[in-house]
This record gives sequence, structure tokens and C-alpha cells, in this order.
Amino acid sequence: MWNIPIITPLLGYLMKLCYIIFNNYGLALIVFTLIIKLITVPFQVKQQKNTAKMAKFQPQLKKLQNKYGNNKEKYQEEMMKLYAEEGVNPMGSCLPMIITMVILFSIIGVVYAPLKYVSNIDGNSFSLSSASSKSISKAENLVTDTVIIANKMKSEAKGKTYSELTDAEKEKIFKTKTLEDGGKINGIKIKSSSDNSEESLKYVEEVFSEYFPDDKEFTNFLLDEKKISNRLYSRPQLLMFKISDNGYGQMFDVVDKNISEELKRVDYTFFGIPLSEMPSWSSLYLLIPVSSFLFQLILTFISQYYQKKNNPTANTAGIGMNLILYIMPIFSFYIAFSFPVGLGLYWTLTSFYSLVQTIILNKIYTPEKVEEMVKRDAKKKKKKGFYQRALEMQQSQNGSSGSEKLTDDDIDEDKKLTKAERKQAELKRLQEARKRMAEKYGDEYNED
Repeated sequence: MWNIPIITPLLGYLMKLCYIIFNNYGLALIVFTLIIKLITVPFQVKQQKNTAKMAKFQPQLKKLQNKYGNNKEKYQEEMMKLYAEEGVNPMGSCLPMIITMVILFSIIGVVYAPLKYVSNIDGNSFSLSSASSKSISKAENLVTDTVIIANKMKSEAKGKTYSELTDAEKEKIFKTKTLEDGGKINGIKIKSSSDNSEESLKYVEEVFSEYFPDDKEFTNFLLDEKKISNRLYSRPQLLMFKISDNGYGQMFDVVDKNISEELKRVDYTFFGIPLSEMPSWSSLYLLIPVSSFLFQLILTFISQYYQKKNNPTANTAGIGMNLILYIMPIFSFYIAFSFPVGLGLYWTLTSFYSLVQTIILNKIYTPEKVEEMVKRDAKKKKKKGFYQRALEMQQSQNGSSGSEKLTDDDIDEDKKLTKAERKQAELKRLQEARKRMAEKYGDEYNED
């Protein structure tokens, strides 16, 4: 669900490169997040330019609204003309947010699968081979199936160790149906995702018979909701780190000995905090979602401040803006609280970097500088924008092209004109088209 083709693997390679340099997942995540934010800087600058353009013709939009308030079709048409002439896309400000969300959902897959994207299970420090992926997949099934069997041993065999089970109890517990049903563990429904239940049962029985035949603590640990958040049962790779950190990592040797070694080698922490932990209301990990909430709240206020400062006439006190003011911080808290500390740390860092980035960009790209950039862009010859194409389509449906249809003679004649003369000719055609549209709707036409 959390793997977006192409993007997630690319981010995985970037994360692995950062990890190779810093040899700590937390530090690698800090640098990784910074790189992602730097990549999005051009989009942020474009957003500021688009905002400046929008502010520039707000008074014109107001005039159109007053003039065509009762004629929605005409108002929409004239508004699209204005967008086309100014080269503005009102949806352009959404692009940075869309990119942020795509990256967020992609990074979830990376944070949930540190073994896949950071470890060297196949012996190659910079590859994501299918062989290592197959071993990791088997290990993920093993940890889930071991939890299921441990739960059955506790509920149906009254917490006996493997060596204390009778043959009848073993036959009742270690069967395919047990894995298929799974049942509930600490309120969470769980079942095996293995394609080969017989193979999985063989691995699980080997774990209990060879590694923990008389160890009740192992079974109790797997089912202790104070030590393992029930949300980790659906995040097998993170649960694998939890098991390894508590001294039971050798169980994965039944699948691949490299896995237990990599679980020890990979430093999946942030200043000693295991990134596989889940925040809760009673743990210090709650500081991660709280920090995320605060950074996002400050970011929202700072953005509102600069928006009002750069465009005093804009209305920022509407219901929609007030909703955004509180929804984004709450959403940030939810993301950081609902997912492991690793993802919460990424989201918190993103909010913090965004806050710093907003302040720096507004210091560098002042309204005066952005205005100059907008003017330079206006002088450049560009392809037709979305609203210009939409306007032409609408005018075509209404029986008007929006400009004189050029004949071959017109095109040949235009080639003989200078750049300034061609621009004047295009303006004349546009004025004539607008005059025809005004006559069609019974409006007064004014070339100014």
C-alpha cells in the first residue's frame, strides 16, 4: 500500500546512500529530509511567484465579479481570459503540497522497510536484490506466524513451553488452520500472509523447538502489550528490530543467518531512541507528535503573517483559512502519533525545515524581487497555459475561436513582420474576438 512505483525505490536508494555515510538511521533521516526539502525549493519559489501574480489582479477579479455576478457563464469565461492573459494558474499553489504528500506516502514504505532499503543482507552494500527481498519476505512471515503460534500456545496450552507440549497439543497448535485464522492479539486481528503455510509452520516450529524450547519469557514477550505496541503486529520489519533488540534475533537464522546479523548491525535509532517504537499517551515518544504539531502550527502562523504582509488587501480571515490554520497542525500530530517514531521524526523534521525554508525564502524573495521575476517571465515566450487552452476550447464550443482564424496568407504575412509588429497584430485579433463576444452577450465593449 505504501510503495509507490519508481518513487519509493528511488527514495530507498537515497536513504541507503545517507545511511552508508552516517551509519545511523536517525542521522541519515535528518539529512535525507533536508535533501528532499532542498529539491522542493524551486516549487516553493514558483508558488510565491504564482501567489504574487494572483494578488496583482485580485482587483480585476473583483470588478468582473461585480459586473457579471448574475451571469456565471460569462463571469467564468472572462475570469479564464484574465488567467490566460496574466499567465496564472490558481491551482499552482497546490503543487508543493501534492509533491509533499506523494513523498510522504513514498517515505512510509522506506521507513517501514529498513531492512530492505538499508541493510546488506545480500552482501552488497548498495543494492536492492530480489534474493534479499525474498529472504526478508520470509522473515516477515516468520515473525507474524510466530506471534500467532505463541498466542495459541498461551490460550490453548495454558502458556506451556514447547518442550512441555504433548504430541496432541503440538498437532492441534502447529497446523495450517491456525495461521489462516490467526485470531485477535491484544485487540488486533492478525493472520499469516504466507503463500506457503506448510513452510511457515516448519520455520515456526523450528524456532520454538531449536531456539526457545523451554523459554516462557520469549512467548510472554511477544504477547506483552506493554513491551510491544499492538500496532507493530502489522509492521513486521519494525517488529523484527524490536525482537532483535530484546535478544531474540537468532530466531531469524532459520530463514537466513544474514538477517539476524543485519538486525544487529543496522543502527535503527535516533540518539538512542528506537525508531520502531510507537508513540503512546503515556510514553516520552509522545514528544515526537507534539513537536510535529507545534512546528506545523508555527509554520501556519508564519505563512499567514507573510501572506498578510506581502498582500495586505488579501482576505485571510475567512472560514476556510481558519480551518487550514488548525487542520494542518492536527493532521501533523495524527501522522506522527499513528505511525512509528521513524516516520513521525520525518514528518516533524519536514515541518521544521518548512518553517525555516518559509522564513528564508520570504527574506530572499521579497515582494519587489518576486514582482521583477514575474515581469521577466511575462516577457518570455511561453507555451499556452492550461487556462488559455481551456478558454480556446470553450470559445470554440461557443462558435468563436477567440481570435481571427489565421489563413496561410496571414501566416506568411506574419513571418515578414518584426516581433513587435507580430505582437501588435495578435493583440488586434484578440480585441476583435472580445468585441464579437461582447456583441454576442449584449455587453458594452471597451478596448481599454
